[in-house]
Amino acid sequence: MLGSRGGTSAEVQGAPLDPGRDTLAREAAPSHQASSSDQPSSPAGVGDHTAGPPGTVALADLIDLDQRTLVPGGDHYEALLKDGRHAVLTLDPALQAYAEKLLAEARAPRGAIVAMAPDGRILALAGRRGESAKPVSGSAHPRDSSTGTFDWRLATEVWAPAASVFKLVTASALVVAGVDPSDKVCFHGGIRSVLESNLHDDKRDSRCENLVYGMAHSNNAILGKLAFQKLEPAALTKVAHALGVMDNLPGAELRGAAGAIDIPSVRGLDFAQTAAGFSGSQLSAVGGALLASTFADDGEQPVPRIVASIDGVALSAPAKRRAVTPEVAKAVSKMMTATCEFGSAAKSFGKHQPIHVAGKTGTLTRTEPFYMEHSWFVGYAPVEEPQIIVSVVLGNPENWHLRGHEAARRLIDRAIGRAGHATGDATQHDKDRTAKITSTSRVGW
Repeated sequence: MLGSRGGTSAEVQGAPLDPGRDTLAREAAPSHQASSSDQPSSPAGVGDHTAGPPGTVALADLIDLDQRTLVPGGDHYEALLKDGRHAVLTLDPALQAYAEKLLAEARAPRGAIVAMAPDGRILALAGRRGESAKPVSGSAHPRDSSTGTFDWRLATEVWAPAASVFKLVTASALVVAGVDPSDKVCFHGGIRSVLESNLHDDKRDSRCENLVYGMAHSNNAILGKLAFQKLEPAALTKVAHALGVMDNLPGAELRGAAGAIDIPSVRGLDFAQTAAGFSGSQLSAVGGALLASTFADDGEQPVPRIVASIDGVALSAPAKRRAVTPEVAKAVSKMMTATCEFGSAAKSFGKHQPIHVAGKTGTLTRTEPFYMEHSWFVGYAPVEEPQIIVSVVLGNPENWHLRGHEAARRLIDRAIGRAGHATGDATQHDKDRTAKITSTSRVGW
């Protein structure tokens, strides 16, 4: 498995899951095999990093990731814990360096990349803040950032709108509600907006497509109309909570949040626009990785971890939790595969590519306090047997250098190529672009 060191990974005593997050999976499939969702729930609630036996100290409070060191030979990182013990980290030095290289090449005023193994081991945790993140005097647009500082916290913090990545939550809720992904819905428009006219059957509805098409092409009219007609706000909120995008990061090794969601309580245009990803949802890069990993593993979600061993003692992987049923996860996974085969990410991941990828793109521009186009990709590969989960978000200026799905493709090629499956495309592309990359200064790492 990618990034494995002795086949082990970190486990910390974190909080058991909140009852609300497990209810959806249990109600939908009461007879499904036992998983972490069947364990007793803790009053501490979801995302409580410090829950555990009295006196337990979360590893997140003991690790200073800014002071990590690359051991001689360069095959892994180590960190001295605040209590004097030595920890071996799960980070893959080659993937970590490559993620940082992609961020530098993107020159985005703000960006983050996460690579994760399906069992939750963090293989790359990278963030970069450009020194031109604020607009120059007299301009409403920040320049691209040829210089900047690396800060991994940008991968664990919520600073970007989820954009169309939130459609993964909406699609899951629609399948839970009984919507058949193959049923046709008639619509008009929806490329860049959701309007009142999109919510009801309209004489302008000149085309009919299904939910798979709507997800693959990120059509806002299809998702907005289905959400308005088939979902109650409470149902969408329940699925968002079940998928973990409303909570702090689970486990005890990383501080931060998976996301922040504010779903309108009344079913109307605002609700439809939120369901399509225009407003009301934010996501961190780690949160995006956790969301994608759920569909890579038939509805079970891992706990993210960054410590492989302490003082030579390997830490075992904490149990995954059931977020949605296998049936729901497989349905959404097919939509993610369609996105990469013939949808919005086909140029990067189309059928001509040797590695089959499932994912979701997202793009949303904000002009306040200044112009920033948020470009997302979350996904996993290979589709047949996932080895790598990726999450990329780039806060690009108007004149961008790299989009989220492009960076994700190269990261996937590099990760799986090291296992002997990729072509030389990524390597050649890197050679072609090396001369254009400006060196950056670093904060910590």
